[in-house]
Amino acid sequence: MKRSRIPIFLTKRALDAVITIFLVMSILFLLMNSMPGGDMVTRVCPFCGEETKTQLRELWGLDRPLWEQYLVFMKKVFTLDYRLVYEQEITSIDELLYYLPYTLLLFGTATIISYAIGVILGIRLLSRGGNWLKTFVSGISMVFYAIPAFLFAIYFKNWFIFKYEIFPPINIRLGGPAEVLEGSLLSEHLANIQALLPAMALPLIILVLVGLARPLLLLRDHMALLLDEPFVATAKAKGLKETKILSKHVARNALLPLMSDASINLAYIVSGGILIEYIFDWPGIGTQLFGALRVLYYPTIAAAIFLLTVILLSSMFIVDVVNTYLDPRVSL
Repeated sequence: MKRSRIPIFLTKRALDAVITIFLVMSILFLLMNSMPGGDMVTRVCPFCGEETKTQLRELWGLDRPLWEQYLVFMKKVFTLDYRLVYEQEITSIDELLYYLPYTLLLFGTATIISYAIGVILGIRLLSRGGNWLKTFVSGISMVFYAIPAFLFAIYFKNWFIFKYEIFPPINIRLGGPAEVLEGSLLSEHLANIQALLPAMALPLIILVLVGLARPLLLLRDHMALLLDEPFVATAKAKGLKETKILSKHVARNALLPLMSDASINLAYIVSGGILIEYIFDWPGIGTQLFGALRVLYYPTIAAAIFLLTVILLSSMFIVDVVNTYLDPRVSL
């Protein structure tokens, strides 16, 4: 990466991120305003007086034409004004940032484990053709990849938590940012994570099984293509063992495409994991998002989608930078 091109690269990435966020939030606005059952005020505050409802509609522009509602909504999005009313001290973004470490813990651990296992299986089991183990592993991984993750979550929860009681349920409730004492946030997170680790096992297993197929099959296919390259023939001519050729030469070159695929697979894991959070009652952003969707609570919905979009864009940026440094053929 040339130093002179770093500012250009960062500027392009920043513009791409802003455009992506703009498009995502615009689509979110259209979806929220196309839902039947009344506007946000009708759902969030059904028993409020007419004066209170009128004030809320004026604050969010719900009494204006659709294009003016859109401008008010986008202004709140890009100014991070995720409050229902101006007097609200703790905004929706504050609440979601409190639950963010638990979402990153679940998704990040699942991504790392799925790629580690996928690479190991791809090298050790799928590099040789014509054996039953290759067919079995490929078939099982494709089954878990094809079936929606939330179906596994529902059935696994019923079987392994309620029926057979193999895994413990999530039986703790976090207080949220309003109950955090000043200076004790880190200690509270560490205590909560320690209490949540046993119950994290089952949703983590589901996410790993769902996210395993992409790195495993992608590595297998690229390794098969590289077996015909000249450097493999040279290594064989030198008398190197096949296992060493596969692990030291073929696998290293086949790992590069996994870096580009990592951000795509992360988006898949996050999209499925949000629903898994809700099913297992995991205290993360997904659970908060689905709770807000039930009452069409605009601030939390917008803040959650905004935050998840930023996380995915940041992961894609990191993957692109790492891929640029690892592969000299990739330029900024």
